Amino acid sequence: MAINYKQCPRCASKNTLKILYGMPTHEAIEQAEAGKIRLGGCCVIVGGTEYYCNDCENEWNKEQAIEAAYERIKGLKASVSGYFGGSYSVEVDLTTGRITWHYWDRGEVVDMEYKTANEATVKRILDELKVINLLNWKREYKEPGVLDGTSWSVETIRNGRNIKKYGENKYPDDWADFCKLIRRITGNKFS
Repeated sequence: MAINYKQCPRCASKNTLKILYGMPTHEAIEQAEAGKIRLGGCCVIVGGTEYYCNDCENEWNKEQAIEAAYERIKGLKASVSGYFGGSYSVEVDLTTGRITWHYWDRGEVVDMEYKTANEATVKRILDELKVINLLNWKREYKEPGVLDGTSWSVETIRNGRNIKKYGENKYPDDWADFCKLIRRITGNKFS
């Protein structure tokens, strides 16, 4: 999983606490005094804050952590190749909007295309990646006992550490939707 809900979305600190709501028990008061949790008050607020940063005093919830995680994505690199067919690759630079699509066959580029997406399209791409739940895909999907077939990879480009997901003959639940997104933004085949 790439979304660390406990990491502060403002300053990226991991020096954070879980916020506990409701009437605190004696044990909860002791944990708060020891700096292990933060007490949020007796009333639970739907959509309220869930975490507190000791470094910058920011408070946030899981939805805000998800938004921040997707906002850090600067680009994508994705590829899919079949044992008997060619390979497709795409690079999407979400900072400039540049989209590069390639079709490879027998190790040579047979076809390629470049496009530039406008700001609204880039926002829609990020929104669809959230719906697809890309950052919470497992790192690896493999079908045991199968040596040929289809392999794929998706690398999320971010400031700092990039995140790579890949598979062989097995896919995340939202793989078909991801391929539709790539086909829609490139105008070309991908799968």
